[in-house]
Amino acid sequence: MTFRPPPRPGTGLVNGVEAGVSAIPVEARPFQGGRAGVVSRTLASTVDFVVVVVIVAGCYVGVAAFRFLLHARSFTFPTASTGLLLLFGGVVMTLYLAASWVTTGRTYGDHLLGLRVVGPRGRPPRIGVAFLRAVFYVVFPLGLFWVTFSGANRSVQDVVLRTSVIYDWAKEPPRRTTG
Repeated sequence: MTFRPPPRPGTGLVNGVEAGVSAIPVEARPFQGGRAGVVSRTLASTVDFVVVVVIVAGCYVGVAAFRFLLHARSFTFPTASTGLLLLFGGVVMTLYLAASWVTTGRTYGDHLLGLRVVGPRGRPPRIGVAFLRAVFYVVFPLGLFWVTFSGANRSVQDVVLRTSVIYDWAKEPPRRTTG
C-alpha cells in the first residue's frame, strides 16, 4: 500500500466533500447558517456583559490613576452613583454592540460561540440598524427570551428590526455589494 497525500483544497472531492481543511468542525456543519437558539445567545450575551464590565472597571481605574497623578497627597478613590455607573455601562454596551455588529456582525461573545448578526440579506447590519438594535438590546434585554417562543428563533429585536442571529463559523462576514 502506498501513501498518497490528499488533494489540495479546490482541486477535487474526497467522498463527495471538497478536500482540504475547513474552519467549520464536522459536527457543526449542519448548523452553519441556521438561526441560533436561546442558550447560545444567552451565553454570548453573558460574555459580552463581562467584556463591558471589564471596560467600565478599566475606565474607573484610569480615572483613579489620573486623579492620583494630579493630587497624590490628598488622593481618595472617586465615587460614582449607581445611576451614573448604569448609564455609563449602558452607553459603553450600546457602542460596543453597535460597533461590533456593523463591522463584523459579531461581538466577542458571538465570536466565541460561532454566532453572527445579519440583516435580511445575510450581511452584517448597516450602522443605523446596528445602533437601533444595540439600544433596543440594552433597554429591553428580556426581548432576547422571545427566541424561546418564536418558531423562527428570533428575539423581539430581530422581529422589529428584521435581523437574525445565525451560526456562522466563517472568519469573514459576507461582503456588501453595491446596488
